[in-house]
Amino acid sequence: MNSNVKTILIAGLAASLTLAAATGQAPAELVVKKVDSQQPARILLKNRFLELTFDPARGGRCSRLLIRATGEQVIGDEDVSGMFLDHWAKYSWPSGLMHLPYQYELVKEGEKRAGVRLWVQVPEFGGGQGSRDRTGSLQMATSPDLVGLTVRKTIWLNSDNDTIQVDQELVNTTTESRAAALYIQQNLRMSGSHYSDNWYLPSTSGVRVNLQPDKRGGRAIGPDWIQTPVAGWMAVKDRKTQHGMVFAFDYHYLRKTYTSGATGEWFYEPVPLGPGKSFHTTYLIKPVSGFKDFVYGSSALVADIQADEVGQGRVKITHEVMAVGPGQHKVTVELQAIGWKSKKLLAAQVFQVPRLSSKRLQQQLVFKPAALADGLLISAIVRRGGKEEQYERFYAGDRAELQARTNLFATEGGGLPSGRGDRYFRPQPIKRKQFDKPDFTKLPPRDPQRFRCLVVFGLYTHMLNLDDAVDGWKHRHVDRPVEFTWANCPPNGVETFPGTYDELFQYDLVVLSDVNYRALGDVALEMVCDYVEQGGSLLVAGGPYAFGNGEFQGSRFLDVLPVRLRGPFDLKWAGKGKSWKLVSEQPEHPLLKGVGFGQMPRVFWHHFVTPKSSASVVLKAGPEPTLILGRYGKGRVATLTLSPTGLAGKGEVAWWNWKGWFPLVRNLFGWSKEDQQ
Repeated sequence: MNSNVKTILIAGLAASLTLAAATGQAPAELVVKKVDSQQPARILLKNRFLELTFDPARGGRCSRLLIRATGEQVIGDEDVSGMFLDHWAKYSWPSGLMHLPYQYELVKEGEKRAGVRLWVQVPEFGGGQGSRDRTGSLQMATSPDLVGLTVRKTIWLNSDNDTIQVDQELVNTTTESRAAALYIQQNLRMSGSHYSDNWYLPSTSGVRVNLQPDKRGGRAIGPDWIQTPVAGWMAVKDRKTQHGMVFAFDYHYLRKTYTSGATGEWFYEPVPLGPGKSFHTTYLIKPVSGFKDFVYGSSALVADIQADEVGQGRVKITHEVMAVGPGQHKVTVELQAIGWKSKKLLAAQVFQVPRLSSKRLQQQLVFKPAALADGLLISAIVRRGGKEEQYERFYAGDRAELQARTNLFATEGGGLPSGRGDRYFRPQPIKRKQFDKPDFTKLPPRDPQRFRCLVVFGLYTHMLNLDDAVDGWKHRHVDRPVEFTWANCPPNGVETFPGTYDELFQYDLVVLSDVNYRALGDVALEMVCDYVEQGGSLLVAGGPYAFGNGEFQGSRFLDVLPVRLRGPFDLKWAGKGKSWKLVSEQPEHPLLKGVGFGQMPRVFWHHFVTPKSSASVVLKAGPEPTLILGRYGKGRVATLTLSPTGLAGKGEVAWWNWKGWFPLVRNLFGWSKEDQQ
């Protein structure tokens, strides 16, 4: 199957772009061209530092990457090898994107920047979950929520440096709102093999290192998955040659990172996309050499911090740093050593750097800590042109470092044994998303003759039978039955969600049932918060992935809820053969009109929460509140902490099979629309 090719013609040469820029004494070659006229086509992109070859017909991958200074080819010959490989974050490896034929065009910006743009519109077959076998993968049906989306990437080289820039896009080229997320895979072989490679993965317990064995049959040491990354970068280095690569990407949309020992992979969070809307992000790849380890990477810097005991109780801190891309002038580097237990500043020094370039620069600080065994937090602060970047590493002595690198069950190095102090921990920084918010006062009003409900549903939502509960019921101001929209939200990511505020604000009620933060994502969650604040109604129901189990810590969503969460393990079980009785806290409350408790409904699992002072408790399970009402801005919020799980004993009636459940649901739906009249 041939790609639909669009080629930019420059200086009368078809399918070829060659630029020269003066740098020093010699011109810097910058070339992007079609390698030959045969199909499937291959594209060559190179400058005086790097040479990349692309196979558009094989997922738009880069199949060869040559480091020209060393002659090192870092991509292997396996059928799965390659860089800039696109996959869907909702699936385990692989997705069908890596086998699809991509279209391409050759592009340039000015005289010092050239690249190749590759894209595919996801087809009905071969564009979703895939397999390693290309033929079989292309025959697999694509999930409907992915069909019609466009995946696009543009890989850029500059004439004056060896940094690769990739502009990655996910475009909704359909007429419906979608929610999707990619993960990016770099499958490479430093020095021709993944043996002797170290992979560096920032985490809440420091930069974790995955050490690959020196030869076949050896055992790898260190983690592969990082579920709680604290920064948007990862790196690889060959221990024999000291050559490596640093990958820098946007932390604010990052979900998790992974290495198989031969791959570097980062997973993005799902993003709602309205028709015609797109998600755009940029990542950089920087080849490096000579670093012993890595503690930091970004679009501007690559850095390492080493610490060594040098006798007489002294510690020598060595900081190495280089620029990514163009050089930087008038840079200040400040090194600090802080006692981990005491939290006191033990030593500090400021260094002036006239120019930071792609050449590694080194700064050193020697001091004598009072209690090295208590641990040191070594911090570097790099300031330039009004901007500041800060990073750190934990150090508890050479012995602890050795144990952390060589012992599968190390307790030192990454953190202190419990008998000698608190374990090192770095919380995840708050993520800052870019939101394109409208003027809410100008959004079209809801149709008063309709009742529309969006249900974002998780694992056990079907047990609630919400649609059956309101079957045939009409709100007194509405002459139509309730219209449901169902958005599947498994733990690995929501599949559909309104892509615009206009669409979301048309719903009279939004139900989040057994939904966690990671699956819903920051963007959708922010939209829900705005929806409620501007007068929408929200029902939040329990389950294994809800409330404290939903990882909502630090999010705005906690302000919306009328309850305070008690922690990550708030879903409690009554115990074997035990249950709680569901009882009314306010028998005369309008929500309980027509709701009887003669069957004595039983609760087996529910979340223990604490109502806020302004909240109203309507139901309890035993002594704990289970149905709590509140306000946020102009909107209404109901939280139902019950989880529809557990087995009823002989003579017991589970609360979701209780005759009062359907009347309660109808009353909740009616309550949700009251303020909207």
